[in-house]
Amino acid sequence: MTLNPPQLARGTPGPTPTRQGDGIGYWLGLPFRWLYQMGHNGRGILRVLDITKFRPMPHGLIDSNHPWVTGINARTGRYIWHDNVIFRSPRGPDEDSLPMDDFVVTKTGQFLTYRVSLSVGPEELPTGPRRRMPHGINYIHGTTHHNSGILIFTDFADALSYFTDRRFKRELYRFVREEKREVLILFRDRDYQPRDYAYFVCCLRTLFPWFCNANGPRGRVLWGNAAPYPAANLITGNWARDVYALKRAGGAEEVIRPEIEKGKYFQDAYGGGRRFVRWPERMLAWVTYWRIRLRGGKGGMYFVNRKKAYADQLQRLRKQQIPDEPIARM
Repeated sequence: MTLNPPQLARGTPGPTPTRQGDGIGYWLGLPFRWLYQMGHNGRGILRVLDITKFRPMPHGLIDSNHPWVTGINARTGRYIWHDNVIFRSPRGPDEDSLPMDDFVVTKTGQFLTYRVSLSVGPEELPTGPRRRMPHGINYIHGTTHHNSGILIFTDFADALSYFTDRRFKRELYRFVREEKREVLILFRDRDYQPRDYAYFVCCLRTLFPWFCNANGPRGRVLWGNAAPYPAANLITGNWARDVYALKRAGGAEEVIRPEIEKGKYFQDAYGGGRRFVRWPERMLAWVTYWRIRLRGGKGGMYFVNRKKAYADQLQRLRKQQIPDEPIARM
């Protein structure tokens, strides 16, 4: 799969008959979006350092029956993730071999609930093979899976045709503004190249003033981590309100948000944008890539001591004489 024209990845564009360009606003606003993102992301980094290093959040702020651990919507008794899907692109006629959307959503949600579960229970797990991440980051996974609005696409080119549609962008801004939630982007196709994924997330970092992570099953792409399916987090910063609420009395109940109202968002026809990446997006991807490569064995793990958290895996690699790859090669 590639995002480079003229070869395009699979994916079915929406029913919009008119193709839309980026417009002058894309080019004039690009430096301001990047500058805002630097400040916004810097604030997010300080918050994560606060809950992991300066004032680390403790084990057990929620119990094993909490919806962040189970994924269950208390009102319906079913997984809440399917109720929080706010958009899914049409499946193409050649996509029968790809998993059903509900399966992708369920596997991703279960993966994230497992991460949260490592910070609850009768005993605190030490950092290492059983719990790689600090408790604060595990709690972030809770709001990511339970409270986020979820969008589903076939692959990166399919998603780009929507995110570069100006009406779709406006609707996403409206969703974040009104709901004050994070955005979780899932993909049906697990067969991708790390370079294409890096281009995609850096495209979103150019289109929007928010950071974006590339999580998935094919190595650590840029700052991303492992996941059963490609799952890109468009980080709006609303996670902080939920996670910090856990420190207050009654906060564990306060953070259980209801499902997103059906039929409120993304009710128009979309998909009239481009299906390729532009040079600023490629440039950002390569600059980010080499910045992480120069970190050596730390890789893209900014908040975790990789040598300590993954000591067992690194030792196995050395014994088998397999070179360590802290970041997927582009």
